[in-house]
Amino acid sequence: MTSTLVETVNINLEDFSESFLTCATCLCTYDQEKRRAKLLPCSHTVCLRCLERMAQMPQVLETGTMRCPMCREMAVLPVGGANAFPSSFLINQLLDLMQKQRRDVVPNCAVHQQEQLLYCEACDLVFCLHCDAPSTRSCAEHTVVPFSIAIKRMSEIVVFKVKQCVASLNTAAANVECETIQLDRNVDKIVDELNASFQEVSQLVENRRRELLESVRLMRDQKRKVLRDQMEVIDAHRKRLERELENCQLDVRQMGARTKRVMAATEEALTLTEPRENAFLKLHTQPKKLLQEMEKSLGQFGAVSGSTTFPTQCTVELQDSASIYTETRLLLTTFDVDGKRRNSGGDPVKAEIRRGKVSAEQFCDTAVESISAVIKDNENGTYSILFRVREPGEYSARVTIFGRAVKSNPFLVSVSAHHSPKWQFGSLGSNTSQLNQPVKICQDPKGYMYILDTGNNRIKMLDGNGEYMNDITSAALKGASTVGMAILPSGDFLTLNWRTKEVTKCNHAGEPLQTMSFSEFVEPIDICVDSRGRLLIADTACAKVFVFDAAFRPLFSFDVSAHCDSAPITCVCLGLNDEILVGTCSSLLLFDGGGRFIREIPLTASPQRSRTMAAACAVCPMTGSVIAAVVDSKKNRAHLAVCQYKGSFVFSMDSHGSRLRRPCGLCIGTHNCRLISAILYIIVIF
Repeated sequence: MTSTLVETVNINLEDFSESFLTCATCLCTYDQEKRRAKLLPCSHTVCLRCLERMAQMPQVLETGTMRCPMCREMAVLPVGGANAFPSSFLINQLLDLMQKQRRDVVPNCAVHQQEQLLYCEACDLVFCLHCDAPSTRSCAEHTVVPFSIAIKRMSEIVVFKVKQCVASLNTAAANVECETIQLDRNVDKIVDELNASFQEVSQLVENRRRELLESVRLMRDQKRKVLRDQMEVIDAHRKRLERELENCQLDVRQMGARTKRVMAATEEALTLTEPRENAFLKLHTQPKKLLQEMEKSLGQFGAVSGSTTFPTQCTVELQDSASIYTETRLLLTTFDVDGKRRNSGGDPVKAEIRRGKVSAEQFCDTAVESISAVIKDNENGTYSILFRVREPGEYSARVTIFGRAVKSNPFLVSVSAHHSPKWQFGSLGSNTSQLNQPVKICQDPKGYMYILDTGNNRIKMLDGNGEYMNDITSAALKGASTVGMAILPSGDFLTLNWRTKEVTKCNHAGEPLQTMSFSEFVEPIDICVDSRGRLLIADTACAKVFVFDAAFRPLFSFDVSAHCDSAPITCVCLGLNDEILVGTCSSLLLFDGGGRFIREIPLTASPQRSRTMAAACAVCPMTGSVIAAVVDSKKNRAHLAVCQYKGSFVFSMDSHGSRLRRPCGLCIGTHNCRLISAILYIIVIF
């Protein structure tokens, strides 16, 4: 039995048609009508339409001859004209073959056999142009292509998609293989760390064993030395007595003395009968307790943890608004491969911040400097990404877990040059959520806020979230003239009344405990308390700051007019290390705890002194920054100025969207929140 090997050749019909079934003159495909293939005497083929155009040329009409457009040989024009040239039998056969092949691939209309089917891309519908079907009437407004072209295009799309899918699968396989290799590397690293750790533990055990053995040998040597010395003494006495025995036949006159010596040696020998050292050695150990403690410690030592986080499911979002110089917070929320939110942390999260719209590929350029970011693990499946920038604009954040990018990466952050308040409270009135001329605000260590509502003669108490808790009323809050308030560590508070010139200490319920007035008070306007319990009271009329001890006894006072061109005092607050900050209508001054002038803190970026009033100020104990509520007398605008404690201006906060009007109280609460009280009827938090 024999087999036959048949070799087949695949020919692209379109390429074949362009090469053999196309007129070389007009580059149009031959057909059986106007572009029939005609054979010239030189055996070249030209379509009928091209021959008819050549026959109409003047020189052809005059001479009756034409040149072949390909080889330039002369050909006599037949009497019947161009149509009288013989047809190209080979070309016609090939045309018939091509038409059969096309009919096999692209079916024609069942009703109109000669019409090629069309394809509507919008409707995804194959139809005949001459068939009036209701479903195809809307196709007249859409893009329509021949069905043959559509088949070819779809085939190319399918091939492209398949290749793309194969490439994606290859990439996925490479990624999985890379992750597998990385897993093996991590395992090897952990194994090395475990071996090193337990080797250290074993070394500690061995060192302790050697120490105990050395102590045993040392005590043995000490005892052995004592016993050896005693043995030497015994040997010395024995030898002396033996010598006495050898000389016992001497003169009788020496017998008495010798007898005395022997008796003395006998008594001394009796003292050597007992060993001067003992052989007792005891090892004090608690092996059971030691083993239990070691088992407990080793059981608590080390833990191998993994993670089910799937980076491409994790999301990044912006918390609050982003402004220059302030902390921008991004929240990363992690999910597993099934899209379930995770509730534990510990993932190796990395974040990289760059200015502008940066693509993922551009992040690979290590030559570009990145902005440092701090990552805080909230231990609940979320991570806070914190960073600060000094210039407004767009920034790109690339966040990765296990070195793989998270969803929506890179994340675009738009940083504004404005600073808008995050929260507001109050409106004009006397209800629980209303205020009337609030002048001071304080916050206790528990986070509760106390607002001195002077117009309503009360202190309003809010929780850390700004929710109303209760109102504190007191006999010390009278006449709508209380202008100062300070919270004591004990929970009591102090109030300052400019009209009565009294300082009153009240308990948490508002009951007066102690009242103090001072003869030198003229117009006291502000009060604060330092870490030593001293009271600092600013008097704007006499341009002085009075200092009292915790028992309201006066200590000293100092004048500030010489350092501020006699501008009135507007506020006083506590600085670092019990230093004193005094705000005036033209500057912010820093004094030490004894009232000696140190320097002036600028409130603007301009080195020239300007008419800017420091209406209120506070110092952040964590960063050392000075925040002042500043009023520009020329522009009649208020804003917050942030300065370094050592004297340089940093930036300003314009309270965008909620303009500040006559600010008069400011404090820095927990979590670095800036709280400011406006004199009209509203509290604003930054």
